[in-house]
Amino acid sequence: MVVEVIMPKLGQTMEEGKIIKWLKKEGERVEKGEPLIEIETDKTILEVEARGSGVLRKILAREDDVVPVTKTIGYIAEEGEAIPEEAAPAPTAPIPTATATKTPSMEKPKVKTARIKASPLAKKIAEEKGIDLSRVTGTGPGGRITKDDVLSHLASKAAVTAPTLAPTLAEELEAIPMSGMRKAIAKKMVYSKTNIPHFYVSTEVDMTEAAKMRQNLIPEIEAKTGVRLSFTHVLIRSVAMALKEFPQINAIYDNGNIKLAKEINIGIAVGLEEGLIVPVLKGADRMDLIQIASKTSRLVAKTREKRLREDEFVGGTFTISNMGAFDVDSFIAIINPPETAILAVGRTKEKPAVVEGRIEVRSMMTITLSADHRIVDGVLAAKFLQRIKATLEAPYNLLGPR
Repeated sequence: MVVEVIMPKLGQTMEEGKIIKWLKKEGERVEKGEPLIEIETDKTILEVEARGSGVLRKILAREDDVVPVTKTIGYIAEEGEAIPEEAAPAPTAPIPTATATKTPSMEKPKVKTARIKASPLAKKIAEEKGIDLSRVTGTGPGGRITKDDVLSHLASKAAVTAPTLAPTLAEELEAIPMSGMRKAIAKKMVYSKTNIPHFYVSTEVDMTEAAKMRQNLIPEIEAKTGVRLSFTHVLIRSVAMALKEFPQINAIYDNGNIKLAKEINIGIAVGLEEGLIVPVLKGADRMDLIQIASKTSRLVAKTREKRLREDEFVGGTFTISNMGAFDVDSFIAIINPPETAILAVGRTKEKPAVVEGRIEVRSMMTITLSADHRIVDGVLAAKFLQRIKATLEAPYNLLGPR
């Protein structure tokens, strides 16, 4: 069976990808699921796996080529199987010359315009300000346009016009071209804020016991995996358990329908110099803390090296953005479409807190849920946060059976 190798579409904003390296040569054997090609998207470099087994019979796009998504870039087939010929480029239409003769059908018919009634002063102001009087509503006798009508039109136009920089200031500013990643982020965030009705719920979590548990587990987990247990790992476990209890938050909105995801796949926002990338931990609810720590650490390392595989980059159902490492107390995150919610996590900070009527120094952390109001209401969001808070404040529940 002939298998097409296509440029994958990884995310809503991806329109093209650059071929970095073919990992197999023409004529070499390829097995399904084996890394076949490295591509660069607007966010990262990742490996694309073969979607079928056979021989890499034909490569249609070479290294450094930029190819639109879903376009065929090669064929995998068994020896003797017929593969399609490479499509010839579409002919370019001839460009008409400037001396082309006008035909009667090309000539624009002359349209008679109605005479606009306006006072001489109104006409003078309109001419000076470049105002089209046909767009001004007259309030004078018989619809005659007056000076006040022109000034009112001018004021309303100024109110809706976006402010511009003064010429002298504009000349002093340095223009920096946006990278492909920044353009993709900008496009996605504008889509999210324009199309998703966000609302926000925050709560403060007492992380004192979680901090003690983490310190106790660090040596054991580090000995087994070589990874140092972090608060992000603990959060992932807590969120995964909560999503299992509240499946409506682990969903997407699709043309008036709510679709519950079958898997709990948690995205971890990773900040790079060029922007933000969200690798995805698949099946997080089926992992214990040791597995979460090990797999998350590996995912983040591959993200920073820009070496994610295709399946590690897509399919997220919920995202966690933790800015505690940057001494941020709290913040509000924008939902990562097509997901329903995102959790913004601030730093864990020692501060006075009332415990059973006594003032004690406790390790406190603020978490904020941004949710899609089409799918989630305030009560559901609050209950979801309460569940996360409860597991983090009694953290040894996170060590129990999955």
